[in-house]
Amino acid sequence: MSQTFETLGNVELLSQNALALFASRHTPQPIIPEAQKLFTALTRLPLALAGGWQAPLEKKLLRSIDPAAAANYLYYLAKDINTFQPDRVQQRLLNQRKLLILSPGIHAPRPSAKEISRRDTLLFAQVRKILFFYIAPSGRLEKYFNYLLEQAFQVFLLKHPLNAHLFNSDLVLLNSENAQDLLSV
Repeated sequence: MSQTFETLGNVELLSQNALALFASRHTPQPIIPEAQKLFTALTRLPLALAGGWQAPLEKKLLRSIDPAAAANYLYYLAKDINTFQPDRVQQRLLNQRKLLILSPGIHAPRPSAKEISRRDTLLFAQVRKILFFYIAPSGRLEKYFNYLLEQAFQVFLLKHPLNAHLFNSDLVLLNSENAQDLLSV
């Protein structure tokens, strides 16, 4: 499905090996240190790390970016791209051509459920590898998780006991020690 979108930054990053990152809004505290370790390991790889960077854990990871690390970034907005104000690190990434900001033609100043759905549809049309740090039961991410597995996306999950109920043979479990494995999948 072809979808129009607006961009700011280095559009060449769309051709890079990309991995989308998701975490539920209410990620339990015990998962956060392991998620941070995995994220740091991922930033050292030749990847474009993608996401809406909207959940608290996702925001925390975005704020921890080291612009000198190897990874590049895709930032999918669920609001008007013309209202986006990059912070200092994001501006540095833009200047270094390590960041691409995308929006599916949304002109609302604030995200709503409809705009989040449009943003995620665009992300899934462009990124086939998806990593979940944590999925709260019965939420939007659990629906995505099941849908993506059915659609043969490459689905990854943080290897942590709080995610054990989701472990199955159709996904790859990742932690900071085996993060580089996703390059061979």
